[in-house]
Amino acid sequence: MLLVLQLLNLLEGEGEADDTTPDQFTFVDQTAVAVETEITSAAITVSGIDAASAITVSGGTYDINGSGTFTSDAGTVNNSDTVRARHTSSASYLTATNTIVTIGGVSDTFTSTTRAEPAGEAGGVGAPTRMGGMMIFG
Repeated sequence: MLLVLQLLNLLEGEGEADDTTPDQFTFVDQTAVAVETEITSAAITVSGIDAASAITVSGGTYDINGSGTFTSDAGTVNNSDTVRARHTSSASYLTATNTIVTIGGVSDTFTSTTRAEPAGEAGGVGAPTRMGGMMIFG
């Protein structure tokens, strides 16, 4: 009789824990971004869960389902939700900024790397510009 009850519970899904660990997700990193600029990742889609799962972020913010409301607070996501990460790029050239998003214990890092310093900007002196017959140094 006990075996029959256990089998019925399995068939009805009782006794099984909710799966809140998503499939691995991967943010697409961005390179050659402008310095000191708000950078938003492409969206990832949460998959592989059958109950709400915790989401946290470090080094930036996130939004869910393209809401445009970015937060650094912990929250929850559901299967098929989309998530974007956002941060401000470095003030230095050729420098990476990282934002780590964790969903149900699975993490990925969104990285943006700033562009190379433009020619003529080294040391704060701009490249000469020809204006009329004169050379202007800035």
